Amino acid sequence: MRNIETMSDAEWNVMRIFWTLGKGTSKDAIMYLKRKIDWKEATIKTLIVRLQKKDFLKADETSRPYIYTPTIKEEDAIDQNVNRLFNSLCCMRKGRAIEDLIQNSEISKSDINDMIELLNKKQETAPDKVECDCLGDAK
Repeated sequence: MRNIETMSDAEWNVMRIFWTLGKGTSKDAIMYLKRKIDWKEATIKTLIVRLQKKDFLKADETSRPYIYTPTIKEEDAIDQNVNRLFNSLCCMRKGRAIEDLIQNSEISKSDINDMIELLNKKQETAPDKVECDCLGDAK
């Protein structure tokens, strides 16, 4: 699996376009990104080339203009990124971080219902208290 840590925030913005479209040209990326971000066309094209070099985008060079396709699924990239972040947190702080995400994110009712169901299942096996793991095993 490609290391998602090498993807910059700017590259994430470009990838979000291709993930949403499934595939597209640099003109597609430019059109959609210009609606959100004040970047020059050359900047967007540079980011596309970087994503190709990092093997996150593949170009079909048999067509003109080139058609770019993501080589990593959005779900896999998100999972890898979220897990990397949460693995760097103290175990005692993960619950609070999740609460903060929920509080500050727009979430659909369907997603909320799925989370409630997951939390109810998780509660069956959850410990009463989560111990700090920052210093390793103290025993």
